[in-house]
Amino acid sequence: MPAPTLGSPEVIPDIQLVSSDPLAWDKQWEQVYQFTILAHRSRPESLRQERYLVNEGSANFKLQDRQRQDFIIRSIRGMNQSLCSIQAEMTLKAAPFCVGNELRRRWMSASPARRGEIILAGLASVVTSVPDLHGVRCYTLKELSVESHRQNGSLFPDLLEEMMVQNPTSRLADTPNYISHPVWDAITAEQQSPKTTVSEKFALAKALSQRNLLIGCVLHFALCSFLDLPLPELAQMKSKPPKPRLEPSQALSMLHGENSKVVKSDAKATLQIRMKAYALNKEAYESGKQNCQTCGKINHTTTKFPRCKRCWDTMQREVLYCSPECQKVDWKAGHKKECGRWLQFEDFTPSAREQPSLRIGPPLSGFKRSGALVFQVAQLNRLSPDYDYLLFHKGDRAYLSFQHPPIRAAFRACRDKALTTGDRHSVAMLAHFLRFVCSQDPRPHVGPDDMMKQVSTEFGFPNIARAVDEMEQQMLLDSAQRPPLILDAGISAEQWKAIPTTWVDVGVIPLTDGYSIYGA
Repeated sequence: MPAPTLGSPEVIPDIQLVSSDPLAWDKQWEQVYQFTILAHRSRPESLRQERYLVNEGSANFKLQDRQRQDFIIRSIRGMNQSLCSIQAEMTLKAAPFCVGNELRRRWMSASPARRGEIILAGLASVVTSVPDLHGVRCYTLKELSVESHRQNGSLFPDLLEEMMVQNPTSRLADTPNYISHPVWDAITAEQQSPKTTVSEKFALAKALSQRNLLIGCVLHFALCSFLDLPLPELAQMKSKPPKPRLEPSQALSMLHGENSKVVKSDAKATLQIRMKAYALNKEAYESGKQNCQTCGKINHTTTKFPRCKRCWDTMQREVLYCSPECQKVDWKAGHKKECGRWLQFEDFTPSAREQPSLRIGPPLSGFKRSGALVFQVAQLNRLSPDYDYLLFHKGDRAYLSFQHPPIRAAFRACRDKALTTGDRHSVAMLAHFLRFVCSQDPRPHVGPDDMMKQVSTEFGFPNIARAVDEMEQQMLLDSAQRPPLILDAGISAEQWKAIPTTWVDVGVIPLTDGYSIYGA
């Protein structure tokens, strides 16, 4: 008898064990992981066994195939939008605890048994709520092995930072962040290969979305559990991940700049509304009843919900709405672009929407911001435009605001390059200049050593002290002792000597201004 392939029923533990004996259930999954490693299965071969469609160009491609393709695209896109909501809420909760590596330090100081207990509780809760994600665990050998989290304390914070939104704004992202892995990165690239059939593309896309949704849900649960925050709604619902597309403004999504008092509830409301809508969709599907495409409301009457006429007449796609208001919301949310046309593989992700203008933009050239740097950028974008940098120490936030225009321009040019590209030379100049300011002015209440630790944490630059010392040597060799950041900006010795003593303003941000990253 041939050995079972990864993901086949022979090697997937019984989901009933989740409730009756989670430890035994996890032990069986660890055996699945070991089988996968010993069998040298570097990729999920079961993906090749899934067949959703025949090739679109073949003579056998019929109306039912198009309808099936249309349904799959909408389902996968729903999973991705759900993951965007989860990642936004995780970022909202985790970013403040990334300052000074507090979250990482607290997690790694927890006992291995405690770390394993939290991850296992997250896994059990998520797969109990969303049974369709149970078998997906075979796609998370590295990320969701409870034993790996026991042995490697840095695994959870590393995954969390990889999932965090890199540039939080008032709107949810159009595409989620995917956890990087050599095998799955290759699968992502394979989707674009002309040699990959339509059936295989859909199977790969579904597996990729399910894998990251499961990881995101478990990380979110673990984060809330570890920080003693209310557990996410997903862990309490008996439904699949949410499907409907909701305009963020209509779904009380996270705000930016105003209404800061309701920011946290808005982030939670976004996720709850989507999940409630999907739960209702699922209930309606299983009971054979109609439900609204936008809000998920189930039709318990004998009168049918109105449907989109163009979609029905063109392709017999049934898109139902309980009210004209819900139809308008869905039209603006994306139905306008797909009304009356068949969806294609490229429609997994909605078109990029215009994002609010920010003082500091998203990372460039593949640069990945740490959680601490995400918080720094979010605070600079959210708080007063006069603040040039924030220093954190023992729960306090001090701001630096350069009053001399040439210095402000030079500092912001260096800062923005460091924050968007992670350029090591720019980071070293930035850190040296901040150390120079801290050593000259005691008002920040943040000593040079504390400031250096902060910048090293934000940029993941362990050897920053050596780079800053080299900058210091350059400054001492200059006749006017200008910091390299000033030299690089072309500020002359005469200009530097003529700068007034009040060239920098330093102050402490009131604690009444909370640590939210989305509100003002």
